[in-house]
Amino acid sequence: MIELLTILAPIALVDSLSVVPLAMVPLVLLLGGSRPVAGSLSFLAGILATYLPFGVLLLFGLDALFDRMAAHFSAWWNQQPDLGEVLLEILIGLVMIVFGHRLCSRRQNPARKQEKKGMTPSQAFLLAALINLSGMWGALPYFAAITQILKVDLSPGGMLGALLFYNLVFLLPLASFLVLHLTLGDRAARLFNSLNDFVTRWGSRALVTVLIGLGFVLVVDGIGWLFGTPLFAL
Repeated sequence: MIELLTILAPIALVDSLSVVPLAMVPLVLLLGGSRPVAGSLSFLAGILATYLPFGVLLLFGLDALFDRMAAHFSAWWNQQPDLGEVLLEILIGLVMIVFGHRLCSRRQNPARKQEKKGMTPSQAFLLAALINLSGMWGALPYFAAITQILKVDLSPGGMLGALLFYNLVFLLPLASFLVLHLTLGDRAARLFNSLNDFVTRWGSRALVTVLIGLGFVLVVDGIGWLFGTPLFAL
């Protein structure tokens, strides 16, 4: 069992690199907010609550279901879009452009200054779950870890324990932000408040750029499909 855990730990740390760059932004915002401990713990719980059950399904042989779902998705993705799908693409693009423009206008209008409201713990939990689910299909190290667990002759309880260990190590880089906050006290609070202000200022600009840019690409691609010249031909 000890040998298995020594194999799983580095795999989990490598796996965590897929979520840390994206998850650290909302985590920094939470640690610089009004309820740093509750918010960050809820955020970490949201990741665990999605990743651990997914591993349990794989561990106990339900991965065939995901293979069938992936095959259906691949077949749908590779077929030519019909008129309804093209119009939906254009509509989504327009909504993204409008939403990005409204965010930009709100940010540039200093007349209304509202008190900053951080995420609630429930919102933090949901955001973490969505972030983790969005990258679930690319979790190749997780599949490798499941394979290593299955190679060892363990009881169901032992397999679950090894899987839980993997998930806790997976959370370790993000949990270190919370540990830093708890151990450094006021110094950490000042640091995370500064990072919070920086992310709020520049993160909103990046979000506006992504929304308007991606929306424009979707609209142009949708119009291209209508005239036989799409940007992204299948």
